[in-house]
Amino acid sequence: MAIRQRASTWVAVGILVLLLLKISGLLKPLEDGMRFVLLPAGRWMSSAGAGLRNVFLGSPDYENLKQRNQELEQRLISLAVDYVKLRSLEEENKSLTTLVKFVQDSGYDAVPARIIARNPDPLGASILLDKGARDGVETGMAVVVGQGIFVGKVTGLQERVCTVTLISDISSRVAAASIDQNELIGLVEGRGNNVARLTLVPQAVELKSDDVIVTAGTEDKIPADLLIGLVNEVEGKPTDPFKNVWLEPLAKIERIDLVLVLRPAVLRPVD
Repeated sequence: MAIRQRASTWVAVGILVLLLLKISGLLKPLEDGMRFVLLPAGRWMSSAGAGLRNVFLGSPDYENLKQRNQELEQRLISLAVDYVKLRSLEEENKSLTTLVKFVQDSGYDAVPARIIARNPDPLGASILLDKGARDGVETGMAVVVGQGIFVGKVTGLQERVCTVTLISDISSRVAAASIDQNELIGLVEGRGNNVARLTLVPQAVELKSDDVIVTAGTEDKIPADLLIGLVNEVEGKPTDPFKNVWLEPLAKIERIDLVLVLRPAVLRPVD
């Protein structure tokens, strides 16, 4: 213990002496001498390191590896782009096949169209199609996807394009029926945010979860029995004259690019 204390005392004394010598300037000759000896060595080591770096980085092998790496990166990007295009074409082909089958099975006359724009407003759900009056499209016509899933009707028309108001739009109103009851039972109203509700349903009409709701066919240009959605939740007290039904949509229109505009037989062009 005493030895450690003496060692600590000598260290403290030594540090104090060095500080006094530093302050008085007596260590400057020694510092200059060490700098004179060590500075050239430091410069040599720095120069040697830079030389080695230039040798390796400037070598043909390094340049070849660098170029090869860049080529591989470009190839990877190209493959990723090709993969995305392929997936898009596969989805489009699948959608088109389903639409063609629906037309063949149903016998409807239809105008195939592509969605070229979407309304970003969640309350004002609408899309713009690349078909218009010159293609035989008229306002009020039904627009479907997949196996006849009703998504909206044409509300705006130009020569080459048309606007479709989707069933979830707050201004949308469509007469509806139950697939089990071949009669009008209510009105499907849009609520925004991809939500629609069946309203004005008489209490006498029995509906349960997962019942299928279809178009009633009471509108001139909207055929009957087009799929709208499934019953999700029924609201209303037994004493109320009417009840409301929240619907589960059957199509996610934000993931769809191809649709059909159904053209009634009386509006088919004459060949």
